[in-house]
Amino acid sequence: MSAAAEAISALRTELADYGRRAFHRGLTSGVGGNMSARLPGGDAVLITPTGVSLAELAPEDGLLVDLDGSVLENPMGWRPSMETGFHLACYKARSDVGAVVHLHPPYATAWSNRGLPLPLATVSARHLLGEVPCIECAMPGSQELCDFVTEGVRRYPGVKALLMKEHGILALAQDLKAAYYTADIVEDTAKVAFITANIREG
Repeated sequence: MSAAAEAISALRTELADYGRRAFHRGLTSGVGGNMSARLPGGDAVLITPTGVSLAELAPEDGLLVDLDGSVLENPMGWRPSMETGFHLACYKARSDVGAVVHLHPPYATAWSNRGLPLPLATVSARHLLGEVPCIECAMPGSQELCDFVTEGVRRYPGVKALLMKEHGILALAQDLKAAYYTADIVEDTAKVAFITANIREG
């Protein structure tokens, strides 16, 4: 097996692993959520398929696409994620981004419904996240949503996560592991913020 093929195989395994982790951590449900990772070299991306639960994701389910969205490899014959457009937009806008994770965690999604940045309720959140702005709502898979993501990524240089109003969250990082844990701390921060807001003084 060539070095390139080995790299793709390893990334397929990692994508499936973190997809299952995200589901079992409660960061998404049903067939919701999508994840992607840029291949070394930067000219292709491995992304999850549409209509397949992250809970059941297998390494061979990942699709390899180029940065224009053309499918390069598709072992199982799936359709690529309906959100492939905004994943690719993130990679085009940010050369430092090696992985993009879009999930629907309940507490963070609830905060997104307010259309405001996530309250950074802990020292760790302020240190690790810096800020988590909120972008506007649009239909899943739409060009409008892709445009909102692109605008958000460009408006907040270096941002690690965005709330997506009435939709979920987007985490960006150098690799899948970092993107997964960014999504995890966003949800934990949202939960702490919710509990804090509902504690009665006295």
